[in-house]
Amino acid sequence: MKRWIVYALAVFLGFGQAYAQHGLRGQLETPALEYAPGQVLVKFRNGITPTQRAWARQTAGAQLIRRGEYLDYELWQLNPYADMRAVAAQLRKSGWFEAAEPNWHIHLADGWTPNDTFYPQQPALPYINAPQAWSLWRGDDRFVMAILDTGVRLDHLDLQPRLLPGYDFGGDANGVRDSNPSDFHGHGTFVAGIASAVTNNNRGVASVAPNGKILPVKVFRDSGQGFLNDIVDALNYAVTQGAHSINLSLGGSSWGSFASVLNDVWNAGVVIAAAAGNTNSTSPFYPAWYTPCIAVAACNLDGTKSGPSTYGSWVDVAAPSGDVYSTTRDGNNTYGRNMGGFTSYAAPFVTAQAALLYSLVADGPNDRSVARVQAVRELIESTAMPVNYVAHGIINLQASVEKAMTVPVRGRVQIQNYAGSYTGRTVEVVLRPQGGGNPIATQSGTLNSSGNFSVNFFNYLGYYDLAIRAHGTLLKRVPNARMRYPGVSNLNLTLIPGDVNGDNRIDDADLLLVLFNFGTNNPSIDLDGNGRVEDSDLLMVLFNFGQVGE
Repeated sequence: MKRWIVYALAVFLGFGQAYAQHGLRGQLETPALEYAPGQVLVKFRNGITPTQRAWARQTAGAQLIRRGEYLDYELWQLNPYADMRAVAAQLRKSGWFEAAEPNWHIHLADGWTPNDTFYPQQPALPYINAPQAWSLWRGDDRFVMAILDTGVRLDHLDLQPRLLPGYDFGGDANGVRDSNPSDFHGHGTFVAGIASAVTNNNRGVASVAPNGKILPVKVFRDSGQGFLNDIVDALNYAVTQGAHSINLSLGGSSWGSFASVLNDVWNAGVVIAAAAGNTNSTSPFYPAWYTPCIAVAACNLDGTKSGPSTYGSWVDVAAPSGDVYSTTRDGNNTYGRNMGGFTSYAAPFVTAQAALLYSLVADGPNDRSVARVQAVRELIESTAMPVNYVAHGIINLQASVEKAMTVPVRGRVQIQNYAGSYTGRTVEVVLRPQGGGNPIATQSGTLNSSGNFSVNFFNYLGYYDLAIRAHGTLLKRVPNARMRYPGVSNLNLTLIPGDVNGDNRIDDADLLLVLFNFGTNNPSIDLDGNGRVEDSDLLMVLFNFGQVGE
């Protein structure tokens, strides 16, 4: 019997070792692996002898690196190109191990630290846990942040590589428009630098979204005046130019019936972050007041509201503003600090956060929709750190990125001719390449009384096939599952029982296991859940004999 278990262990490991890195790591440029290549940490169950341990290592093709000095574990070296998360999952499933995990890297809590000259003077970024977020994801240059403002200094060395061709809707002092959105004031240049200045380039400042593009859109005249018609035109222009998030660090009176343009932007799949105003009151400020906008208040770095910031239940989130360092228009390599605590400089934190998250929830830059903006907004708001002066809290970049990279798989299974309770029965969800292939990752969970389940996969984004089974059943394939937040849901599967040994086929081995345990109450062999291994379980195997899982 032990030989059979070790044989199964070898089969399980064959799945894990056949694959190198997949999912998000295979599709997008990300930081280094989270674990030592090819290394797995294992702790055998009690009763496994030294001879059996050696046999298991040999079967797995593993070399023993070391044993624990204070805990009875072993560190193994396997194929350095294998997905060690999948290998560890298969080891745990074999039943021989109390614990099995990749040899995870550990990091200082500071996360990824950029080398920009003034980064040490940007405490607002660590305050929102940006370094920890950046260690997971730094954005995608195909995703666009439109900055509707006073323009941008186009030759600034810390901005120019990020800039797309923009437009001047405000125009000169007479309102004459052109294709040159140069900044006459400095406000727009400062806002743009907060959102997406070039980061980790040994120059200037770091930004909330180290990767991403800026669409500079000037909506104020050179005289300083701004008008609703220019903003309406600019919003529609930003949508046509492929923007994924729009920053509105501006506002004033009600837009009246023209507020519908904001609904059009939302319905086109674009996130709008708008400054909540600087009245130190709960008074409405437009356009932030309107529902399609994420209204952004300003906070201090101790979590309190900044002095001038508007607040109240209609304001969605808060972000830092005072003590923020960014690019200025004074020269092509100049920087400065804002000490005012105004919401103008809080809004671009959220605009950049939205672009970071959009690139995680969308299938690509052209995948803009209401569903995507709803997902982005929910991620921003649900992960905010609660405070009492806005509806949701202060933005948390790390928490929002981690949640965006966590993909729930939810559904319900029913087992043919099953008579017992589903409560507590094991369910297994296997991630495989589209079209079939060896497993990439496996997650296990438990069923509730109705057969419902939920498991999470982290850092596997894209389209995959899923294969799902409950204990004692064959795998059921779910093709072309979209593994991105908010996840895969509403799965409803009928499973075929009889696979007692978990090799995804119903054959002599399963029949023998039922016969060997006949008359016992072994729950791992009790296929129909009636509390005893008997004729009904034998009939299940015989009825489905020869079938193979998908």
